[in-house]
Amino acid sequence: MRLRGAVTLVTGGSSGIGAATARVLARAGARLLIAGRDPARLDAVARDTGALALKADLAEPQGPAELADAALQVAATDAHAAGIDILINNAGVGWCGPVGEMTGDKIEEILAVNLAAPIELTRRLLPRMTARGSGRIVFVSSIVGTTSVRDEAVYSAAKAGLGNFAESLAHELDGSGVGVCVIVPGVINTPFFERRGRPYGRRKPEPLPAERAAEAIRSALEHDRQVVYVPRWMSLPARLHGAAPRTFALLAHWFGDHG
Repeated sequence: MRLRGAVTLVTGGSSGIGAATARVLARAGARLLIAGRDPARLDAVARDTGALALKADLAEPQGPAELADAALQVAATDAHAAGIDILINNAGVGWCGPVGEMTGDKIEEILAVNLAAPIELTRRLLPRMTARGSGRIVFVSSIVGTTSVRDEAVYSAAKAGLGNFAESLAHELDGSGVGVCVIVPGVINTPFFERRGRPYGRRKPEPLPAERAAEAIRSALEHDRQVVYVPRWMSLPARLHGAAPRTFALLAHWFGDHG
């Protein structure tokens, strides 16, 4: 995928992986739209990257539709654009603790932001990609969507659903010219852990800078990779979980199965 000049929408662009991705893609020459629900942070990233900021709350029922419409309207005003070339579904929200202590509102928010919103944005932006025979859709998942962890059952379920949606979509789009990529980050140093209600508590693995995930997204787009783990060795526990779930469960309990 040629990044220079590609009209790219990044959700969750006000901090963490989204902000880092905006900076990396700006250096690659992409024409950026960044979305988020923190206007001050979003505007700061927009000033830093030359992006256009689109305030959006993907937890709201009409949030994804409104964002898709706004992004398409912006693209329509550009004579050189034919819609969104790249959609990066990065926005995410978590919660850590026993399921019985969660509120119904928090469950709805996690499922909306992590699963329903990416599906709806994809549904609305995909037709123009398939019509012209080009485009890329990136889904930022999580290692917990592949292996699952204690005290993050709803978040794990949402990310697992996202991965399955992406895999099915890739089969559906085979031969269309539109590619699908799933980024599977491990522990990344972002505000995510503060916002989920429990800071990261393990000594190992150490959190990686958000720029590592952002560079993985850039590389995946340029080289048309379908699944990328960050760091790469994270694919090992994912494979073990699939091939030998009981062994994985014993090792997870031994090392501590939550952060």
